[in-house]
Amino acid sequence: MMRKRTFALILLLLIAAFPTYAEPVITTGTLKASYEELTLPGNERMGMVELGMTHDFTDNLYLGVGSWMAVRGERGGFITLGLEGGFHYPVTREIEFDTGLYVGAGGGRGGYTLSGGGLMLRTHAGFRYRMASWGWLGAGVSSADFPNGGAIHSVQPFLTFSLPFTSFIENGWGKSEQPSANNQYRRLSPKVHSLALVTRQLNVASTSTTDTGGKQGRLTLLGIEWRTFLDDNCYAKLETEGAAGGASVGYMQILAGAGYRIALTDRLFADVDLSIGGGGGGGVDSGGGLLFDGSAGVQYYLTPHFFADLSAARLKAPDGSFQANTLAVKLGYQTGVNSAERAGFVPASMQIRVVNQSYQQASDLWRAHHATESVDNLGLQVDYFINHDWYITGQGLAAWRGGAGAYMTGLVGSGVRKNLNKSLYLNAEALAGAAGGGGLAMGSGLAWQANAGVGYDLTPSLSALATIGRMEAVNGAFKANVTGLSLAWQFKSHLK
Repeated sequence: MMRKRTFALILLLLIAAFPTYAEPVITTGTLKASYEELTLPGNERMGMVELGMTHDFTDNLYLGVGSWMAVRGERGGFITLGLEGGFHYPVTREIEFDTGLYVGAGGGRGGYTLSGGGLMLRTHAGFRYRMASWGWLGAGVSSADFPNGGAIHSVQPFLTFSLPFTSFIENGWGKSEQPSANNQYRRLSPKVHSLALVTRQLNVASTSTTDTGGKQGRLTLLGIEWRTFLDDNCYAKLETEGAAGGASVGYMQILAGAGYRIALTDRLFADVDLSIGGGGGGGVDSGGGLLFDGSAGVQYYLTPHFFADLSAARLKAPDGSFQANTLAVKLGYQTGVNSAERAGFVPASMQIRVVNQSYQQASDLWRAHHATESVDNLGLQVDYFINHDWYITGQGLAAWRGGAGAYMTGLVGSGVRKNLNKSLYLNAEALAGAAGGGGLAMGSGLAWQANAGVGYDLTPSLSALATIGRMEAVNGAFKANVTGLSLAWQFKSHLK
């Protein structure tokens, strides 16, 4: 019965999460941050923060994605990724009633005994107040449950802040029409966005210890960074990384922040940024999980779109012993143009995939426990097409069933899509990155995955894809055959 209910909830969000606009439209959405404290067994308290983005698909319905992460208590590294949907109704001109559902997957610090298979269901109801142009401030009551064998069943108050944004959605990948100078879409001209592969070396301070009191060793992190430029200098960023080397497999961090970039030459730039977020796992003593990160670096454009970046940073957990000086190397791709170049810009194609992947045992020692059970993972994959066929991609997945609560993976790579006819296509991709937690034998955390599949365009903007593949740890015993199902929304979007 639980499995049927779980599949029904996920299916409803997957179906609802893809719009079917008949023509380009201007729509609204919000960037949101929320805070609440969950009650764990033994009356332990865990402060959680959500970072998310939602999109208004009707006047009342919103859908989006988010991540809940521990930032207070003793569970640094407890993180879930998921989908969120809800309804908001105006009560007065300045007050709205808001209710919704979050379906996520993940866990951490406590493993499967705390989060079970990893599935998280969260419902909420409350009110939010419009603070003029500053956004929405809200409060209410939520219920968080880990129904697949987890020990968390908590009801608590929450606070939330939402910052509205506007987007110009071109549904599907059809030919774009260049907006005229007087067109209302002109004010939503594309800004600069970039996606980069990140590898970080962490030189941990000598005073840092593990969560059991031992000496904390060095770490190598692998992940991705997304930047959106608010003007020609200021940018917002989101960065997620996991351990791919060192003794702390299972460590993961998600950071959000803002920065400033200046041009030194036509190709060379300098930048500084500050970020805040959550992280932990792998025995790292990050306390409740709250992290601060300050970075400075230089960026060099190898071509008008491809760049390399070198940066130094200070990473610190304020209520844990963990702190480190870091050196990061980034290789990335930039889309969009600066304010002086927008007139001739043609937006590139993108797609967001909601993915379910199932791992089946392919080696005897692939898991430390529940070895005969497959592991189901839920998450998102973002593909950016650099031409008609080839794309670069990043995915984040977390276990929701199979006794692997706390397993998470973040992989990046490239792929190719080849149409066989107007609707049917073949797809292949190769990815590498970090994975760990949940008792899966990932060694240092570095893993690779290859997938091939067949897809079908259900509409000009909605596609279904079935894949088979293989995933292995580079220096661990984990080996798994992988089957996947995904729904993809294909679009072109310009943010303001």
